[in-house]
Amino acid sequence: MSATNFDDFVSQAVNETMAKILGTTTWKSVNYSFDTKSAAREPEAFAAVLDKVFGFTSKVLQKKIAETLLNQVGAVQPSSNLDFRQILRLAKAKFPSTAVPSQLKT
Repeated sequence: MSATNFDDFVSQAVNETMAKILGTTTWKSVNYSFDTKSAAREPEAFAAVLDKVFGFTSKVLQKKIAETLLNQVGAVQPSSNLDFRQILRLAKAKFPSTAVPSQLKT
């Protein structure tokens, strides 16, 4: 990943994770419903759209997106069940403020 700000970082993680789980073609066909750039700024709204589009499965998708984010910033996955907003806060705390592409794990 080569994001230089947290919003882009989250957007890239969302796109990567969703494409990996749903398949690139399927993700491209449904991602018009999502503003992945707003996921970092408005996690509740993003999670609500996931809930509306995917129903119960959205919790699994949120968990997988969270795992991707935490892995890429080098944070340990917490054992407790944090919600999407809390995971974003944790990832942001670990995110380098002036990220250099080589600093982020892919």
